[in-house]
Amino acid sequence: MKKIRLARKIITTLLRDRTQYRGRLFVDTMSLIARCGVLLVLYYYVFELKGGEVNNTPFILIAWSMLFYFIFMTFRLRDIAREIMRDVQSGTVEILFSKPVSYLAYKMWWQIGSGVYSFLVAVVVGSVALISIVGIPNTMTIVPFIPTLLLVLFGGILLTLLIYTIVGLLSFWLEDISPVFWIVDKAVMILGGSYLPVALFPDFMYKLALYSPFGASQFITHTVYESWQGNWYILASIQYTWVMALTIVMLIMFSYAKQKVSVNGG
Repeated sequence: MKKIRLARKIITTLLRDRTQYRGRLFVDTMSLIARCGVLLVLYYYVFELKGGEVNNTPFILIAWSMLFYFIFMTFRLRDIAREIMRDVQSGTVEILFSKPVSYLAYKMWWQIGSGVYSFLVAVVVGSVALISIVGIPNTMTIVPFIPTLLLVLFGGILLTLLIYTIVGLLSFWLEDISPVFWIVDKAVMILGGSYLPVALFPDFMYKLALYSPFGASQFITHTVYESWQGNWYILASIQYTWVMALTIVMLIMFSYAKQKVSVNGG
Protein backbone atom coordinates (compact mmCIF):
# COMPACT_ATOMS: atom_id res chain seq x y z
CA MET A 1 0.00 0.00 0.00
CA LYS A 2 2.87 2.36 0.77
CA LYS A 3 4.30 1.90 -2.73
CA ILE A 4 0.88 2.48 -4.30
CA ARG A 5 0.41 5.70 -2.31
CA LEU A 6 3.87 6.87 -3.35
CA ALA A 7 3.15 6.18 -7.03
CA ARG A 8 -0.23 7.93 -6.87
CA LYS A 9 1.28 10.93 -5.09
CA ILE A 10 4.11 11.29 -7.62
CA ILE A 11 1.85 10.95 -10.66
CA THR A 12 -0.88 13.31 -9.40
CA THR A 13 1.68 15.92 -8.35
CA LEU A 14 3.44 15.83 -11.73
CA LEU A 15 0.13 15.87 -13.61
CA ARG A 16 -0.86 19.07 -11.81
CA ASP A 17 2.57 20.52 -12.55
CA ARG A 18 2.32 19.71 -16.28
CA THR A 19 -1.14 21.27 -16.56
CA GLN A 20 0.20 24.48 -15.02
CA TYR A 21 3.31 24.68 -17.22
CA ARG A 22 2.39 23.74 -20.77
CA GLY A 23 5.71 24.53 -22.47
CA ARG A 24 6.87 20.93 -22.54
CA LEU A 25 3.47 19.79 -23.80
CA PHE A 26 3.69 22.26 -26.69
CA VAL A 27 7.21 21.09 -27.56
CA ASP A 28 6.22 17.42 -27.44
CA THR A 29 3.12 18.02 -29.59
CA MET A 30 4.99 20.05 -32.19
CA SER A 31 7.76 17.43 -32.27
CA LEU A 32 5.19 14.69 -32.85
CA ILE A 33 3.51 16.64 -35.66
CA ALA A 34 6.78 17.63 -37.32
CA ARG A 35 8.64 14.31 -37.20
CA CYS A 36 5.73 11.97 -37.71
CA GLY A 37 4.02 14.28 -40.22
CA VAL A 38 7.05 14.59 -42.48
CA LEU A 39 7.62 10.81 -42.52
CA LEU A 40 3.96 10.10 -43.23
CA VAL A 41 3.93 12.51 -46.16
CA LEU A 42 7.05 10.88 -47.60
CA TYR A 43 5.64 7.39 -47.19
CA TYR A 44 2.31 8.48 -48.67
CA TYR A 45 3.98 9.47 -51.93
CA VAL A 46 6.09 6.29 -51.94
CA PHE A 47 2.94 4.18 -51.58
CA GLU A 48 1.22 6.20 -54.30
CA LEU A 49 4.09 5.41 -56.67
CA LYS A 50 3.84 1.72 -55.74
CA GLY A 51 0.11 1.53 -56.40
CA GLY A 52 -1.05 1.93 -52.80
CA GLU A 53 0.70 -1.11 -51.26
CA VAL A 54 4.26 -2.15 -50.38
CA ASN A 55 4.92 -5.76 -49.35
CA ASN A 56 1.13 -6.28 -49.45
CA THR A 57 0.74 -3.66 -46.72
CA PRO A 58 -1.52 -0.63 -47.33
CA PHE A 59 -0.48 2.88 -46.31
CA ILE A 60 -3.18 3.17 -43.63
CA LEU A 61 -1.54 0.43 -41.54
CA ILE A 62 1.90 1.99 -41.93
CA ALA A 63 0.53 5.38 -40.90
CA TRP A 64 -1.02 4.07 -37.68
CA SER A 65 2.05 1.98 -36.83
CA MET A 66 4.33 5.01 -37.11
CA LEU A 67 1.91 7.19 -35.17
CA PHE A 68 1.89 4.68 -32.31
CA TYR A 69 5.69 4.79 -32.23
CA PHE A 70 5.87 8.58 -32.03
CA ILE A 71 3.06 8.79 -29.49
CA PHE A 72 4.91 6.31 -27.27
CA MET A 73 8.07 8.40 -27.59
CA THR A 74 6.29 11.42 -26.07
CA PHE A 75 6.25 9.47 -22.81
CA ARG A 76 10.00 10.25 -22.59
CA LEU A 77 10.69 7.08 -20.59
CA ARG A 78 14.17 7.03 -22.09
CA ASP A 79 15.09 10.12 -20.05
CA ILE A 80 15.42 7.96 -16.93
CA ALA A 81 18.94 6.97 -18.04
CA ARG A 82 20.20 10.55 -18.01
CA GLU A 83 18.32 11.31 -14.77
CA ILE A 84 20.17 8.47 -13.02
CA MET A 85 23.47 9.67 -14.49
CA ARG A 86 22.83 13.18 -13.16
CA ASP A 87 22.05 11.77 -9.71
CA VAL A 88 25.32 9.84 -9.71
CA GLN A 89 27.43 12.72 -11.03
CA SER A 90 25.96 15.23 -8.55
CA GLY A 91 26.08 12.87 -5.60
CA THR A 92 22.32 13.12 -5.10
CA VAL A 93 22.08 9.35 -5.34
CA GLU A 94 23.77 8.97 -1.94
CA ILE A 95 21.01 11.04 -0.33
CA LEU A 96 18.22 9.21 -2.18
CA PHE A 97 19.64 5.81 -1.21
CA SER A 98 19.16 6.73 2.46
CA LYS A 99 15.47 7.51 2.02
CA PRO A 100 12.85 4.94 3.13
CA VAL A 101 11.67 4.40 -0.46
CA SER A 102 13.13 2.35 -3.28
CA TYR A 103 15.38 4.53 -5.43
CA LEU A 104 14.53 2.63 -8.63
CA ALA A 105 10.78 2.65 -7.96
CA TYR A 106 10.93 6.37 -7.19
CA LYS A 107 12.80 7.17 -10.42
CA MET A 108 10.50 5.01 -12.54
CA TRP A 109 7.30 6.45 -11.15
CA TRP A 110 8.72 9.95 -11.46
CA GLN A 111 9.52 9.32 -15.13
CA ILE A 112 6.04 7.95 -15.79
CA GLY A 113 4.42 10.87 -14.00
CA SER A 114 6.47 13.47 -15.86
CA GLY A 115 5.49 12.07 -19.26
CA VAL A 116 1.95 10.78 -18.86
CA TYR A 117 0.25 14.14 -19.56
CA SER A 118 2.12 14.66 -22.83
CA PHE A 119 1.42 11.04 -23.75
CA LEU A 120 -2.33 11.33 -23.19
CA VAL A 121 -2.57 14.56 -25.14
CA ALA A 122 -0.52 13.03 -27.98
CA VAL A 123 -2.90 10.04 -28.05
CA VAL A 124 -5.92 12.31 -28.47
CA VAL A 125 -4.35 14.81 -30.91
CA GLY A 126 -2.56 12.19 -33.02
CA SER A 127 -5.51 9.80 -33.19
CA VAL A 128 -8.04 12.48 -34.10
CA ALA A 129 -5.73 13.87 -36.78
CA LEU A 130 -5.03 10.47 -38.37
CA ILE A 131 -8.67 9.39 -38.22
CA SER A 132 -9.58 12.60 -40.05
CA ILE A 133 -6.90 12.09 -42.70
CA VAL A 134 -6.73 8.34 -43.41
CA GLY A 135 -9.49 6.78 -41.30
CA ILE A 136 -9.36 3.67 -39.08
CA PRO A 137 -8.10 0.34 -40.43
CA ASN A 138 -10.26 -2.75 -40.03
CA THR A 139 -7.60 -4.36 -37.86
CA MET A 140 -8.29 -1.76 -35.16
CA THR A 141 -12.03 -2.48 -35.04
CA ILE A 142 -11.87 -6.16 -34.02
CA VAL A 143 -12.65 -7.14 -30.43
CA PRO A 144 -9.15 -8.27 -29.26
CA PHE A 145 -7.44 -5.07 -30.47
CA ILE A 146 -7.90 -2.84 -27.41
CA PRO A 147 -7.07 -5.48 -24.73
CA THR A 148 -3.96 -6.67 -26.57
CA LEU A 149 -2.92 -3.09 -27.30
CA LEU A 150 -3.10 -2.26 -23.58
CA LEU A 151 -1.23 -5.47 -22.75
CA VAL A 152 1.78 -4.66 -24.94
CA LEU A 153 1.59 -0.96 -24.05
CA PHE A 154 2.04 -1.86 -20.38
CA GLY A 155 4.79 -4.32 -21.29
CA GLY A 156 6.44 -1.71 -23.48
CA ILE A 157 6.47 0.81 -20.64
CA LEU A 158 8.05 -1.72 -18.30
CA LEU A 159 10.61 -2.91 -20.85
CA THR A 160 11.58 0.61 -21.91
CA LEU A 161 12.08 1.67 -18.30
CA LEU A 162 14.18 -1.43 -17.64
CA ILE A 163 16.38 -0.96 -20.71
CA TYR A 164 17.15 2.68 -19.97
CA THR A 165 17.45 2.14 -16.22
CA ILE A 166 20.16 -0.45 -16.92
CA VAL A 167 21.89 2.09 -19.15
CA GLY A 168 21.57 4.68 -16.39
CA LEU A 169 23.02 2.33 -13.77
CA LEU A 170 26.16 2.01 -15.88
CA SER A 171 26.99 5.55 -14.71
CA PHE A 172 28.14 4.01 -11.42
CA TRP A 173 31.06 2.57 -13.39
CA LEU A 174 31.29 4.87 -16.45
CA GLU A 175 31.93 8.59 -16.17
CA ASP A 176 29.64 9.33 -19.13
CA ILE A 177 26.99 6.90 -20.38
CA SER A 178 26.16 9.00 -23.46
CA PRO A 179 27.88 6.67 -25.99
CA VAL A 180 26.03 3.63 -24.58
CA PHE A 181 22.78 5.61 -24.46
CA TRP A 182 23.21 6.64 -28.09
CA ILE A 183 23.77 3.05 -29.26
CA VAL A 184 20.82 1.66 -27.30
CA ASP A 185 18.56 4.55 -28.26
CA LYS A 186 19.30 4.14 -31.97
CA ALA A 187 18.69 0.40 -31.70
CA VAL A 188 15.28 1.07 -30.17
CA MET A 189 14.47 3.67 -32.82
CA ILE A 190 15.48 1.48 -35.75
CA LEU A 191 14.00 -1.81 -34.52
CA GLY A 192 10.95 -0.06 -33.10
CA GLY A 193 9.89 1.31 -36.49
CA SER A 194 10.85 4.97 -36.30
CA TYR A 195 12.44 5.34 -39.74
CA LEU A 196 11.17 2.19 -41.46
CA PRO A 197 7.90 0.51 -40.37
CA VAL A 198 8.43 -3.05 -39.15
CA ALA A 199 6.14 -4.43 -41.85
CA LEU A 200 8.70 -3.30 -44.44
CA PHE A 201 11.75 -4.78 -42.69
CA PRO A 202 13.85 -7.39 -44.51
CA ASP A 203 13.68 -10.83 -42.87
CA PHE A 204 16.84 -10.48 -40.76
CA MET A 205 15.85 -7.09 -39.34
CA TYR A 206 12.29 -8.28 -38.73
CA LYS A 207 13.60 -11.15 -36.60
CA LEU A 208 15.77 -8.70 -34.65
CA ALA A 209 12.72 -6.53 -34.08
CA LEU A 210 10.81 -9.55 -32.77
CA TYR A 211 13.40 -11.21 -30.57
CA SER A 212 15.57 -8.36 -29.26
CA PRO A 213 14.51 -6.32 -26.21
CA PHE A 214 14.91 -3.14 -28.27
CA GLY A 215 12.27 -4.16 -30.79
CA ALA A 216 10.10 -5.84 -28.14
CA SER A 217 9.81 -2.55 -26.24
CA GLN A 218 7.93 -1.14 -29.24
CA PHE A 219 5.50 -3.99 -29.94
CA ILE A 220 2.72 -1.43 -29.81
CA THR A 221 3.64 -0.64 -33.42
CA HIS A 222 2.80 -4.23 -34.45
CA THR A 223 -0.78 -4.10 -33.20
CA VAL A 224 -2.29 -2.57 -36.36
CA TYR A 225 -1.09 -5.28 -38.74
CA GLU A 226 -3.24 -8.21 -39.83
CA SER A 227 -0.69 -10.71 -38.51
CA TRP A 228 -1.26 -9.35 -34.98
CA GLN A 229 -4.54 -11.26 -34.62
CA GLY A 230 -2.77 -14.58 -35.00
CA ASN A 231 0.51 -14.01 -33.15
CA TRP A 232 -0.16 -11.37 -30.49
CA TYR A 233 0.23 -13.94 -27.70
CA ILE A 234 3.66 -14.97 -29.04
CA LEU A 235 4.88 -11.36 -29.17
CA ALA A 236 3.44 -10.62 -25.73
CA SER A 237 5.23 -13.69 -24.36
CA ILE A 238 8.51 -12.50 -25.86
CA GLN A 239 8.01 -9.04 -24.43
CA TYR A 240 7.24 -10.18 -20.88
CA THR A 241 10.06 -12.73 -20.96
CA TRP A 242 12.43 -9.82 -21.63
CA VAL A 243 10.77 -7.88 -18.81
CA MET A 244 11.55 -10.68 -16.36
CA ALA A 245 15.10 -11.17 -17.66
CA LEU A 246 16.00 -7.47 -17.58
CA THR A 247 14.42 -7.05 -14.14
CA ILE A 248 16.90 -9.61 -12.83
CA VAL A 249 19.79 -7.86 -14.61
CA MET A 250 18.71 -4.48 -13.25
CA LEU A 251 18.42 -5.74 -9.66
CA ILE A 252 21.85 -7.38 -9.81
CA MET A 253 23.40 -4.20 -11.18
CA PHE A 254 21.64 -2.12 -8.54
CA SER A 255 22.89 -4.33 -5.72
CA TYR A 256 26.48 -3.82 -6.94
CA ALA A 257 25.82 -0.09 -7.37
CA LYS A 258 24.70 0.21 -3.74
CA GLN A 259 27.81 -1.60 -2.59
CA LYS A 260 29.95 0.78 -4.65
CA VAL A 261 28.26 3.79 -3.02
CA SER A 262 28.73 2.27 0.43
CA VAL A 263 32.45 1.73 -0.19
CA ASN A 264 33.25 4.99 -1.95
CA GLY A 265 30.65 7.23 -0.36
CA GLY A 266 30.92 6.03 3.20
